[in-house]
Amino acid sequence: MKKQLIHFGLLVMILCASFGCSTTTAQRLNRLELGMSPAQVKNILGNNYIAKASRTDATGARLEMWEYTDKKTKEAYRVYFKDSQLAQWGQRGNLDFPELNLPK
Repeated sequence: MKKQLIHFGLLVMILCASFGCSTTTAQRLNRLELGMSPAQVKNILGNNYIAKASRTDATGARLEMWEYTDKKTKEAYRVYFKDSQLAQWGQRGNLDFPELNLPK
């Protein structure tokens, strides 16, 4: 009986840990900060993104847009980089790059 309780307790702990690690993309977006590198963003959001667009603006700055789709909710979120620094993120809007202004 005691052995069964221990096994049940371990099973409960494993299930709680696995569900606790299953955060939505929207929840992970709250951990992002302006100026993060692409590697830092990947560390938080993962590698399951699609590079939707890339261009150079009139000033020569390199702009990139990645899109993440939440597997659970199917919501799409975009992250925008300017010269390899996170400049903006949020739910999918139109495909045009917004005016990206990094903090000074």
